[in-house]
Amino acid sequence: MKPAADVIIVGGGPAGSTAGIALARRGVRALLLDKKRFPRDKPCGGGIRYGVLRRFPELADHLRRTVALHEIRRVRMESPCGAAVVAELEAPLYLTFRRLEFDAALLDLARALGVEVVEGARVVAIERGADGVAVRSVDGRAFAAPMVIGADGVNSIVARQAGLSDGFTDDALAIDTMEETDLAELAVADTETMYVAYGYKGCPGYGYVFPKRRHVDAGVGFLLSFFKTRLRGTPYDHHRRFLDEATAKGVVSGRSNRGNFKAYRLPLAGPIARTFADRVMVCGDAGGFVNSYTGEGIYYAMVTGQHAGETAAIALEKGDFTEATLSRYEARWRREIGEELADSVRVQRRLFSNPGLADSIIRAAASDARLCRLLARVALGEEALRRRKLEMAWRFFRAALRRRIGRYLSLIAA
Repeated sequence: MKPAADVIIVGGGPAGSTAGIALARRGVRALLLDKKRFPRDKPCGGGIRYGVLRRFPELADHLRRTVALHEIRRVRMESPCGAAVVAELEAPLYLTFRRLEFDAALLDLARALGVEVVEGARVVAIERGADGVAVRSVDGRAFAAPMVIGADGVNSIVARQAGLSDGFTDDALAIDTMEETDLAELAVADTETMYVAYGYKGCPGYGYVFPKRRHVDAGVGFLLSFFKTRLRGTPYDHHRRFLDEATAKGVVSGRSNRGNFKAYRLPLAGPIARTFADRVMVCGDAGGFVNSYTGEGIYYAMVTGQHAGETAAIALEKGDFTEATLSRYEARWRREIGEELADSVRVQRRLFSNPGLADSIIRAAASDARLCRLLARVALGEEALRRRKLEMAWRFFRAALRRRIGRYLSLIAA
């Protein structure tokens, strides 16, 4: 087959679009295929760390002009027993938006920079050969290029057919729900505060409420293996119960709109063992790039998409598409986000399996403002857990000791 481009990107979400932008800015002919037609909605909480604007300064102005970004300045963290603390930093903590707008804005920029975009092309197979890769869509169309970047989500065809993944098991997935409803119908008490309930109902998971410019996004998430074996009812049953309880606490007001509800699967076990093969790289959800205890994936999708695009440009310059060259991609993302993602898996496994620990941490943070801020900064990637672990542990045990002494003195006084 005659090559359709220098690089084919499968998937037009944040990972694929950012890869295309990186390629276009280096003069590389990129062809991007997506099964949907944009603008399209994507089940997701629709939030990202505020630091994305520093990490991608070349995209910041475009996103501010084209997307209704909403700044979040506080996060209310709640433990399974109902203990709560509010963290507030000097700068905004988070950005929320509609994926309908955000994804379309990134794809439009990629297209404007020269990426050829083919929508309505559902990829069902890739075939690697000595001269390149053939990508085939369900309607019989075929496209060829020297290499492929897979950004095709949690059910990635590219990762499977390149031998990089057999698919995610139930233990490596969460079932997440989301409902994006107009503020006139489902309102929030504080539009600058996001609400996160860790270990909701003592289960391995979370609940969340994200205010947006004109909407609110709310949902719950549970490990899929736990949901299938231990919980009764449909995903919407648990979603509606969470919103009813958030209403009773004054976090939201109004009622859930069943028509806006969606459930989706999210990889929560860290990146797959290898994210490259001869002529292939995978990024975003396709490679498992999601923070395992916050559930955020958009930032990591953009980071890995950029690294994949830049590595592909290097491979084209060298004319070498083997694993030896493409291994640079994995080295690059590991250097930037590898430690953070590995730590998120460790935190998730400890917190999700021990609701009592989440209770203790939130109580400690409520009595130690510095610990509270550190928790928020670590969760948002602004601080490295390994560099703050000793200070956080010391502050946690000091706060726990103070509580015990306080209870003892209260008993004596009584």
